[in-house]
Amino acid sequence: MKILSSDLINLPVFTQSGQHLGRVDSFEVDIDSQAITKYHVKTGLIKGLWHQQLLIDPSQVISISKEKMIIEDNAVKEKRVSFEEVKLVTPVTK
Repeated sequence: MKILSSDLINLPVFTQSGQHLGRVDSFEVDIDSQAITKYHVKTGLIKGLWHQQLLIDPSQVISISKEKMIIEDNAVKEKRVSFEEVKLVTPVTK
C-alpha cells in the first residue's frame, strides 16, 4: 500500500496500548536509500509533554494507515541538543 506525504502529515500517532501521542509533523528521508529515517511527532495534551517533538524510528512503527500510526509502547522521547546548549570543558592536567 502507498500513502502520500499529505496523508502522513498530521496523521494521529498512538502507542499499541492506545495512548495518543500526537500527530506526525514531518519526517526525514535518506536520499541514498530513499527511505524514511525518522518521523517527527508533535505532542499534544500528554501530561508533561505539551507541544514537544518526539522522534520515532521506523523500527518502532507497528502499522500505518490513512487513519493512524501505531508505534511500540516503549518508544521514548529524544531531546535534540543545540551547539549553544553544550558547555565546553577543558580537561585538567596535573
